[in-house]
Amino acid sequence: MLMRLGAIVFALPGILLLVLYGLELSAITQCQELGLNYDVITQQCSPDEQPFNTFYMRNSTLVNGMMLLSLAGALALSWGMLVRGMAQQRRD
Repeated sequence: MLMRLGAIVFALPGILLLVLYGLELSAITQCQELGLNYDVITQQCSPDEQPFNTFYMRNSTLVNGMMLLSLAGALALSWGMLVRGMAQQRRD
């Protein structure tokens, strides 16, 4: 049970971050194809030049929280492997 939970908690934060980043990148690409700039505050295309901000700069709490959650999942997964490995009996 601990291994399954650890694997889920390990993988889901990374997948969520990739989805959010991909959605934003898609919107930025659409604006650039129209010859406009993407305004991250209003989340719309704008003819004005916009300052450069990375996804991490705007969402540092979300990214750090998801990475800590992923770390907790990795530790739970490792602990589950250790417990399961120690509990197995040898077959002669």
